[in-house]
Amino acid sequence: MADILDLILKKKPDWIHLRDEEGRTPLHWAASIGYLEGVRLLLGRNASIATERDKNGLFPIHIASAKGHVHLIQELLQYWPNSRELLNHNGQNILHVAATTGELNVVNYILKTPGLESLINDTDKDGNTPLHLATMHWHPKLVSAFTWDKKVDLTLINSEGLTALDIAECSMGNTLTFRQRLTMIPLRAAGVPRNPSANARRQCSIILEEQKTDICKDKVNTLLLVSTVVATVTFAAGFSIPGGYNSSGEDSGTATLITHNLFHVFIFCDTIAMYSSVVVAVTLIWAQLGDVHLVLIALKTASPLLGVALATMSLAFLAAVYLVVSTLNWLANVIMIMGLVFLVALIALYFFLWFPMSSSCLILRYVSYYPFCLLVLVAGSGELVV
Repeated sequence: MADILDLILKKKPDWIHLRDEEGRTPLHWAASIGYLEGVRLLLGRNASIATERDKNGLFPIHIASAKGHVHLIQELLQYWPNSRELLNHNGQNILHVAATTGELNVVNYILKTPGLESLINDTDKDGNTPLHLATMHWHPKLVSAFTWDKKVDLTLINSEGLTALDIAECSMGNTLTFRQRLTMIPLRAAGVPRNPSANARRQCSIILEEQKTDICKDKVNTLLLVSTVVATVTFAAGFSIPGGYNSSGEDSGTATLITHNLFHVFIFCDTIAMYSSVVVAVTLIWAQLGDVHLVLIALKTASPLLGVALATMSLAFLAAVYLVVSTLNWLANVIMIMGLVFLVALIALYFFLWFPMSSSCLILRYVSYYPFCLLVLVAGSGELVV
């Protein structure tokens, strides 16, 4: 392919400046597809084409940044090392572009490369830093990378007087998406401040309080429903025990499997699940009084207890099923393995749901880093197309 390109340029050297409908040159397209040989060949013919914009004000290096082609950025910086001068019509450098489109590899490269530090806290025409833009476009991986880097100034505000956390909170709709929740986590964990003096901040604070109240009410109703179901099921299981009851003799009315260890596990777990769910239900009834602070306290108390109830109910079910099929070894073993696998999955899912990943405690930040990365992987990339 490079030979064909070289032959074309020899016969038609002026074609190096040809533009399409979007004003993009051959170098723009080579940068877009990550064609390193083509970029080198074009720059070798005429290095000045690296400073030609398209109709959107993008230099070839902006296109490479938007597509995540780090090797092309390195090549283009050799011809134009002062990257702060390469700004699009919005006054954005290559890090701004990468933050907008969600290119983590470009962001990591710039954060770790000496000589490019000036890009990290640079602002565009709207006063937005790369952190602001990554937050605005809900890129949790990038926001996490920025908040972990000590060179990033987390306190900077844009032209509207908003910090990155202000932007996130003011951009939320009536319901939070999973990606929005993940983007909020590193901002809060890193201690990104709010700017209460900003007009936009004051307006969205009122909206946030209303949304917070509605969300808390929904959580209370959901947890109350689940805890009621668990209490009902475990109460019924306490009288419908595996193996039934002795119907005659001195042991009449007692459980036939009372001497089995797994029956003891069943009774203990069922009892714990029953009482835990009842406590959760009563706690959440208190939350119905309407005080927001009381609701938050009730949720913090009820959530872990409900997790205990769900886990012990699952374990009680596993013990009961194992008991009734224990005479058939292969089936009993399969049931045991299946039950333990799903129990571990349940605990993991509940851990991810309620673990305080937004905590600013440094130890908790380190502990929650890998679970956060796993959740981001589940959420998907969500990069923008340029």
